[in-house]
Amino acid sequence: MTTKDETIDAFGGEFTTANVRLFVKSLERTRTFAEAVEDHRRLEAEFVARAGDNEFAVLDTRQRIAETILSLAHEKRAPFDVCREAWNEAVRLGFTGPFERDTSAWFYADCCLYDEKPEEGLAVIEPLIAELERGFEEAKAAQKPTDFYEQELEKLCDIQGALLAQQRGLLDPERSTRRLDEADPPTPEDERLDALDDEFSEACLAVVRTFARTQERNFADVAADYERIATEFTARAGEGEEARWFMRRVRRRIAEELLWAASRLEQPFEVCCEAWNELVRLGFTSFWEQCLKAETYVKACLHCHKPEEGLAVLEPLTTELERGLEAELQRRSEAQAKGEVPMQAGLTPTYYQSMLRSFAELRDKLEAERKGP
Repeated sequence: MTTKDETIDAFGGEFTTANVRLFVKSLERTRTFAEAVEDHRRLEAEFVARAGDNEFAVLDTRQRIAETILSLAHEKRAPFDVCREAWNEAVRLGFTGPFERDTSAWFYADCCLYDEKPEEGLAVIEPLIAELERGFEEAKAAQKPTDFYEQELEKLCDIQGALLAQQRGLLDPERSTRRLDEADPPTPEDERLDALDDEFSEACLAVVRTFARTQERNFADVAADYERIATEFTARAGEGEEARWFMRRVRRRIAEELLWAASRLEQPFEVCCEAWNELVRLGFTSFWEQCLKAETYVKACLHCHKPEEGLAVLEPLTTELERGLEAELQRRSEAQAKGEVPMQAGLTPTYYQSMLRSFAELRDKLEAERKGP
């Protein structure tokens, strides 16, 4: 016999699946914010009706839709008044949890930053920071875990620093604003390549779907599929600097996909090594990306019993991560000593620490494999 709690859990799970699926669809470049909102309002009406007189399920559905619409307003760069309205609705309904509240506040603060409304963003962020700081001190005094408070404070303090800098008239070269975007709109060629990039991404995802949930697909066939995609889209790119940039992106993405497929389908080490070397040859778009792809390759080394090869990639990246963490902590410490809130510049301490933990676990396994039984 199904209990009431089990029924509510099943309802929530079904709603989550539908909401996530719709959210992914809404992120498509050709999907407007208005269309996305209309889709989610229909979903909300359906599940509120199904919830009947269950007040918890009704409120939870409305809250999660409000949080989703705010995130879409942020992603779609909706007009600022629309972002403010989405934030106010989320506040009025309440949030589904502390993490969702802080994430929604970050989305809204970033909307404020994009539209150069630093005072409005700070009015939301600073009370939350004060509350989190109190929670952190209370948890520390009670010898309870403080990870949540540290992570949320890092996230919100970073955007607080950017808002304060904007308030002082300082522009972050890595952040755009609506004013700057409108002054330099995309050209017809930019829009053509953006649409082509959407098609390319969907073609890659279609290949992933053929093997992601099973290991029965032959890797050679998967590689041939990717090569056909690469040939087609590089041919369609055309000429010009933008087209050459797109072709480099195609080749890099294909190399990433092949490395993941070789690892997922448990290919011999030579295949995984070839895929990794091709990716290294093409270069990485960021240190963050390099670490993620290295993690995939090192796991393949571990599976193929090649600890030396895995450690050869892992150890220099670990050293670089340690140096990056030390430099970032020093930068933040110096800013705080001056009474300033540091602007985010690159990777956060939480990222460095998380990646170092993951690499340490892999290193231990590789070392154990190297020593043998």
